[in-house]
Amino acid sequence: MTPDRVGRYELQDVLGTGGFATVYRAVDPRLEATVAVKVLAENWSHQPEVRRRFQSEAVYLRRVQSAGHVPGIVEVFDIDETNDRRPFFVMSYADKGTLYDRAGNSSWRSEHVIPVISALAETIGALHAAGVVHRDIKPSNLMLRSDRQSTAGSPDGLIREQESLVVGDLGMAKDLNRETTALSIAGGTERYMAPEQRDPTATVDHRADIYAASVLVLELLTGRAEAPAEHEREHADRPRTVPEDVWKELESGFAHDRENRHESMTVWKDSLVRALQGVAGATLPNVHADVGSTSTPIQAAARQAVLPQQARNQSTAGGRSPTSTFVAFGALSVLIAVALIAFWTTIGGRSDRISGPDSVVVGETTIFQAVATDDESVAWTDWNGAVIEDNDLAVIAVLPGSLTFSLMVGDETETKTIEVEPSPDGPLIVGPDEVVVGTPTNFFADIAQGDQVRFWIDNDGQQHLGDSFTLEAETAGSVTIALVVRSADGVDRGARRTLNAEAADS
Repeated sequence: MTPDRVGRYELQDVLGTGGFATVYRAVDPRLEATVAVKVLAENWSHQPEVRRRFQSEAVYLRRVQSAGHVPGIVEVFDIDETNDRRPFFVMSYADKGTLYDRAGNSSWRSEHVIPVISALAETIGALHAAGVVHRDIKPSNLMLRSDRQSTAGSPDGLIREQESLVVGDLGMAKDLNRETTALSIAGGTERYMAPEQRDPTATVDHRADIYAASVLVLELLTGRAEAPAEHEREHADRPRTVPEDVWKELESGFAHDRENRHESMTVWKDSLVRALQGVAGATLPNVHADVGSTSTPIQAAARQAVLPQQARNQSTAGGRSPTSTFVAFGALSVLIAVALIAFWTTIGGRSDRISGPDSVVVGETTIFQAVATDDESVAWTDWNGAVIEDNDLAVIAVLPGSLTFSLMVGDETETKTIEVEPSPDGPLIVGPDEVVVGTPTNFFADIAQGDQVRFWIDNDGQQHLGDSFTLEAETAGSVTIALVVRSADGVDRGARRTLNAEAADS
């Protein structure tokens, strides 16, 4: 249940929730203003390091503001504690949702992408000038809000008329002025993480943000399904929707070796904009048609079926968080093979060192703990292959199925498989149990009032928008489809069905 208030702020509804915190839309009665309030989760409020990092997010935001006006940074108005001593801070409210919702899974013309590049360069560049690396740039952390002074938007663009792009969620940010060594946890969202973010011994600097921003721009230009996944990116062929000069700059942006990336956000912007202006006005294949749609996934929830704790710490002051982050937090290997883990993983293993249940429920956060002494090293390897050096691992499932992860304590490695049970609050897929090969068959979503269909997932792991889904099986045998829904409480919950496809009568 949503509490009535924290401090003097009257809470209205949930904008986004993750393993670490929940963001509420709220009213400041003294100023008669709508604001966003981010509150640390109760189960983490007694952890000194988590409290410090949570409060550091507000400090980073204030630091950038104090250095000069940056319209693309979320403003922090207040920081305090609840009656039960959970820290919270109050931010500006972004009323137009997120770039995640606006962009969809389609490609956009270059003139629509250029304003996003310019806004990112200004805002992230200001963070870098203040000695802060964001470390979790992705569409769900970029919000849109009304801005009467803005002249950058267009009627049908990613940023509309009298709107501005706002960067939020500094929960994984790193202060280069104070942190001289790499953090012990892997920070960021898998698809957008630079290679050095995956290495707990490596030092991360501002070029990790240039990497993530380049991946984001690639997705906007190509549509997410066309964009190469992280393991393919270094040697990928140029996507057909990206001109050669633009691809060259993007390749520099997400180069594996950070020494080969652009040296700053300003250089990154100038190079990309110059290349894009050469093709401005050109209509690339598969250009987005329905800019008003809100059921628009950029990140397939099938590939984010469960996320580590760090991948769920998302501040969405202007829109509900996607499952991301995936997004941390978070976050996610986005390969189709990883997507299917949530469907069909059946590998088991020992779990003597892993404390936690054998099953979880879609949409609920479940904490698994390492059984270890203070002098033993601890490292989890999640379903995406990411290593997390923390005593706790949080699992938030989107789709039912099963999932395998492992834990290394010292030199000993153990593996655990958990079952992901459907949520009683989740959707149902309505349709027949059998289909005929070559015959289109419609399936429908049975959802609660206030819920919203995000997308369907076919047997090959591809996403499809719409309130219904048409299946046309190509061969006889077993076929699995899935549905992901954004519930009224801001949580993504999904369902899946396995059908039998029969050959048509000759």
